[in-house]
Amino acid sequence: MKLTAKITMVAALAAFLNSSGAALADDVCPKRGGILKTVDMHYKLVDPTQRANPIYFMRLVYDSLLDIDADLELTPGLATGMPEKVNDTTFIFKLRAGVKFHDGTDFDAAAVKFNVERLISGSVKSPYTGTWKKFTKAVTAIDSHTVKFELNEVWPSFLWGVASSLGIASPTAVAKLGKKYGIDGASGTGPFMFDKFQSKKMLGLKRNPNYYLKGQPCLDGFEARTIKSGSVRILALKKGELNVINTFPESQFPQLAGDKNIIVDEGKASTLTLLPVNTRHPILKDKRVRQAIQYAVNGQELIDNVYSRAGVMIESIFPPWHPGFTKAGDLSPIRQNVQKAKALLAEAGYGPGGKKLVLELETGSGGAHVQRGVLLQAQLKAVGVQLNVKNISGGQMFSNMRSGNYQMALWQMLGGPNMKDYAWDLYSSGGGNNVTYYNKKGGAQNTRANELANEIVKTEDPSMVKAQINELQKIVFDDVPYIYLNYRNHRTARQSYIKNFKTGKLKGREDLRRVWIDK
Repeated sequence: MKLTAKITMVAALAAFLNSSGAALADDVCPKRGGILKTVDMHYKLVDPTQRANPIYFMRLVYDSLLDIDADLELTPGLATGMPEKVNDTTFIFKLRAGVKFHDGTDFDAAAVKFNVERLISGSVKSPYTGTWKKFTKAVTAIDSHTVKFELNEVWPSFLWGVASSLGIASPTAVAKLGKKYGIDGASGTGPFMFDKFQSKKMLGLKRNPNYYLKGQPCLDGFEARTIKSGSVRILALKKGELNVINTFPESQFPQLAGDKNIIVDEGKASTLTLLPVNTRHPILKDKRVRQAIQYAVNGQELIDNVYSRAGVMIESIFPPWHPGFTKAGDLSPIRQNVQKAKALLAEAGYGPGGKKLVLELETGSGGAHVQRGVLLQAQLKAVGVQLNVKNISGGQMFSNMRSGNYQMALWQMLGGPNMKDYAWDLYSSGGGNNVTYYNKKGGAQNTRANELANEIVKTEDPSMVKAQINELQKIVFDDVPYIYLNYRNHRTARQSYIKNFKTGKLKGREDLRRVWIDK
């Protein structure tokens, strides 16, 4: 079935269900009430311009014009349907009438315009600002419930960009709270309302009784708190202090597997594990050194020993669930080969009779991060490289990566089903997540790779650029601006009385609106 047809059917079904609040309530919420308690709260602000894991926390407070379901399909959200595409750079959305922000003010086209312009202006620091500023020419409120987007150029993943990065906040609340917005209060149109919050410590939400999807949510509230220790998370779940956990050490999975009161779900290959390499660094600018590091590492060993076999090896620049997945014709450049690693290092002047190669790897401080660091140390030692591992906070590591103040880092990347995240973002000179400086000033250069990344992102139909994908893969697997390790599966664990909880295809994209507690 074509995507447009599927969207039309979903929209029609949603309209039918919304026409009967009683039917929706009976079907979706067999029981109501209760507070879902979970963990992994790392937000500095409850502001839709921010991005942190789990992603779904922000979606509890803020809706967008389009929704993303568990299978990563787009459906209408605050818009009444999918937008009218006037031309390749102009889209018109019709908005739902009668929707209220949590502060009681009206949701309308002016609010949409305000939120886009807030992103573009940079008045709040956001990882989304660069993309929206690059592509957006103008946002116009045609009338109170019609908004037009005009783009500077074709943005093939525009609809995904709207759904994943344009949460709508109340302009009134933003103006009222100023710099304290997202700390002392927050106001969206989402299924839950801001109740209490401590930055990076806890978040408390209460049910929005006026949510536009009648009968939803089923829960009375939501609570999340930071628990850094994976073993403590598991213990809290088993004791019933938590209802759901989204991340926990794979090494402790057996503790949950034998518990009849706990349900564990697994999502496949959601997290791409890479070692970004700073190609501005004098040593790492030498392709032979990068190739040697790639030949030295063994991503399968990490899957077997750190992930409890919950992962797969890389076969494409796109993950296996992605529409753009195209298996590379030759994977040998990104598979372990100790003899080739040693030969390349000797050619570059390192090893016996040459210089000693000492490198630094930055990674997180959690148990799995430490384990991976130890294994990578051993793998590189086998080819004569001394790898010093520096365990730091994720925030500091990303800051170092973006400023170029690092050598190598261990990055677990989450991307969407668009062509941008895994191609343009990583390899283009304009890529927002290109922290290796590949094709950027001062970094390693490959003009053809840059051209291919820019060509691929012009479409969301991978069949149109299959040849370009194959060519780009061959180039980057040879240039290795990133050391390619593996894809890691993700797991959620929950009490058996938590009903209708569906683990997302991507980590952290669960939808709690229809979740209920049978207790």
